[in-house]
Amino acid sequence: MKLNKIKNSVQDNDNLLPLVNIIFLLLIFFMLAGVIAKQKEMYDVELASAIIEDYMDTEENIIFIKSNGDIIFNDMALPIDDLDKKLTSIKDDKIIVAADKSVTTGKLNKILLKINKNKISNVTLLSNEK
Repeated sequence: MKLNKIKNSVQDNDNLLPLVNIIFLLLIFFMLAGVIAKQKEMYDVELASAIIEDYMDTEENIIFIKSNGDIIFNDMALPIDDLDKKLTSIKDDKIIVAADKSVTTGKLNKILLKINKNKISNVTLLSNEK
C-alpha cells in the first residue's frame, strides 16, 4: 500500500512585505507634506529673506504679523492692545516672531517693545532662507 505524502503548500508572501513598507512610507510622506504646506499658507505671511543655520520646530509661543498689521498670537487673532495681556501669561521666556516682509519697522518695533516690557528675553525672528 502506497501512502501519498501530503505536501504543505505554503504560499510565499515575502514579496508583498517591501511593497507594503513603501506604501506606508509614501502615505506618511504625503500626510506630513500636506500638513507643512497647510501651516505655511494659513496666515498669509510672506517672510523676509535671511540665512538661517539651525532652526528646530518645537511647540513654542509664536506671533504672526500680517502685511496689514494684524497680529495672530498662538493661532488667535487679537488687537495690539490685548497683546500685553497674552504676553504676561507666557510661562517661559521664549517667543517666535514671524513678520511679513512688508511690515514696517515701526509696527515691528511696537511689538518688540511689548515683548521686552514683559521681560521675554529669548526672541527668534523668522525669515526665509536665502
